[in-house]
Amino acid sequence: MLKMKASKLALGTVQFGLDYGINNQRGKIPQSEVFDVLSLAWGAGIDTLDTSAGYGDSEQVIGAYVKGHDENFNVVSKFSMKDAQYVHQVLTQSLMQTGFNFFYGYLFHCFEDFKKNPQTWDELKSLQDAGKIRKIGFSLYLEEELEYVLEEKLKIDLVQVPYSVFDRRFEKYFRSLHEAGVEIHTRSSFLQGLVFKKPEELDQYFEKIKSKIGQLHQLAKINNVTVAELCLQFVLSMPFIDKVLVGVDNLSHLQEMLAIREASPLGTAVMEQLMGLEEVDQKIILPFNWKIT
Repeated sequence: MLKMKASKLALGTVQFGLDYGINNQRGKIPQSEVFDVLSLAWGAGIDTLDTSAGYGDSEQVIGAYVKGHDENFNVVSKFSMKDAQYVHQVLTQSLMQTGFNFFYGYLFHCFEDFKKNPQTWDELKSLQDAGKIRKIGFSLYLEEELEYVLEEKLKIDLVQVPYSVFDRRFEKYFRSLHEAGVEIHTRSSFLQGLVFKKPEELDQYFEKIKSKIGQLHQLAKINNVTVAELCLQFVLSMPFIDKVLVGVDNLSHLQEMLAIREASPLGTAVMEQLMGLEEVDQKIILPFNWKIT
């Protein structure tokens, strides 16, 4: 199938293999619909898939699609590990499951894995030299993790970080990473669906951010756009970001993301208002910290 020019959007695939997201009431996507999603994505210029050995059977579902189609997606996968040898084993298994000969990117899923087993970096470079991986790097959650990588002067090719209207911690690094030739992928544009919740629907745990979520919804209403459009356009408009990962719950959800991509850019005044919604409390902006009753 022919596709459009490569898109800044990339497709996250965790919903292909797991129930995921605070706003996801459906569970993982049926395989037949995943195939429709992948076909539409490719035709619309989305050439990058983000997956992981830890995303349930996501890699197997991707592999089932690849067997019957010609689309040559760039696949970025992630791994957790126990020791250096394990990396080779899990990579081999992941490549077999997805049906690819190599991964475009291969990232540490957990930074602590790297700190406990720093020799694994040499194993990754060896696999890269062998043509099994094109770009190596990290999926990061905390600024201090990136600071550690920079201090150690590791030659990373690709980094994936959370970035959204509310979470802009890594923004100050984007220019320098870009100038160093590091490819930047961002995730969590919708903060795992938190942005779509009405303030009154939120658990007491989110009391601190209810006001900002209310402001976001009001801004969408005033400008006659959706909350999704505000959040995704905000991230897509940022310079130096190479790919913006979006996860989808169904085919119509992907169609919505593609329509947002084609919509007119947000105006300066709206962007400034969105800038004012930044939240620095990591108990709120890092989902692994959430303690929902």
